[in-house]
Amino acid sequence: PDVDGMEPGDIAVLELSSFQLMTMDRSPDIAVVTNLAPNHLDVHTSMEEYVTAKENIYLYQDEDGVVVLNEDNDITRSFAAKALGKVVLFSRQKELEQGVYVKDDAIWVADADGKRKVLPLADILLPGVHNVENYMAAIGALDGLVSDGIIREYASSFKGVEHRIELVRTLRGVRY
Repeated sequence: PDVDGMEPGDIAVLELSSFQLMTMDRSPDIAVVTNLAPNHLDVHTSMEEYVTAKENIYLYQDEDGVVVLNEDNDITRSFAAKALGKVVLFSRQKELEQGVYVKDDAIWVADADGKRKVLPLADILLPGVHNVENYMAAIGALDGLVSDGIIREYASSFKGVEHRIELVRTLRGVRY
């Protein structure tokens, strides 16, 4: 990335680990928490410390902040109660009255303007339900900033990054 070439108004997207979040005392304008499970407990002193670290991604937002949370995960869903700004939920398992969800083999958004189909699942080239959830989270974060057409165009052309869930070969019907 060309950090030196950034200008006011540019948007930076970062992936932060729980270790980086532990000492954060400010939050981004838009924060996303895709899921939370008992991970990294060999390094964190407890599950509580791990959850507290993850919460720093949104706890320092003001009322203009946006936090995107996985409705299907009990821990991330509970974060909504502490959020000061707008909460956007996403769910792969159920249709939401407000938020991002899967219905009829597509990702939909429901908001104050109604419900709209944003992205057919067949257009997502990356394998795995976790990537469907990643697109849902991104759609929740980008709603109003990026058009649905751009999202569809990107999804239908992005095959992933080198050496990450990359198809090596197919042998006797098995994909490696």
